[in-house]
Amino acid sequence: MTSFITREHTLNITTIRSLFIAEHEKRLKLNPTWNFKATQILVIGTYWFREVLIHFGLIMTISVLLTLTYYNSWRPMLPAILIGGLPALFSLTAFIYLPSFYYNFLPKLEVVLGEQERLVAQVQEPTKCKRSQFQAPTLIIIYYVKCKLSATPLLPANDSSAELLNKLYGSDKDKLKQNLSRLYKISSLSAKERAEMLKGIVNTGGNPI
Repeated sequence: MTSFITREHTLNITTIRSLFIAEHEKRLKLNPTWNFKATQILVIGTYWFREVLIHFGLIMTISVLLTLTYYNSWRPMLPAILIGGLPALFSLTAFIYLPSFYYNFLPKLEVVLGEQERLVAQVQEPTKCKRSQFQAPTLIIIYYVKCKLSATPLLPANDSSAELLNKLYGSDKDKLKQNLSRLYKISSLSAKERAEMLKGIVNTGGNPI
């Protein structure tokens, strides 16, 4: 009974973690671009529109059953349920649901979100490290092939693009920018520049893009 009143199961970090992972995996199957932030919003919605409503509904059901013997029919009970239910909902929200959400549920949800992001980063890090061993021409060729396969427009050859590619591949920004600009002027490249681009193409052979 105490655990029902304090909602220990709903506020348990293991429960929150299991819900987060289950919802994220389910949504990811339906939408490959689904992210952790979207799952966090979904779990917050679950707290308010499922857990809170179920908890309040059970309290009201128990209250009605306890007072059922004092009434001969349901009709006179309805005003009493309404009059007693609204203040009860307000009180529970103000003194239990909101404090529990901000001081218990939400911090634990943030912990779970951080855990999942770190796990994904750990999985992706070896691939990023492997890519960072490539020279800039090779990385730009990999990027070019990815754009073509996904029908994505190439980034412009500027500092912002170099910054984005640096975060993705971990290579020198200036060299990435230089090689990116070569994609826009292939016909006017010097013999040395063409050789470097060709070497980049050769180096991608047998390596995962």
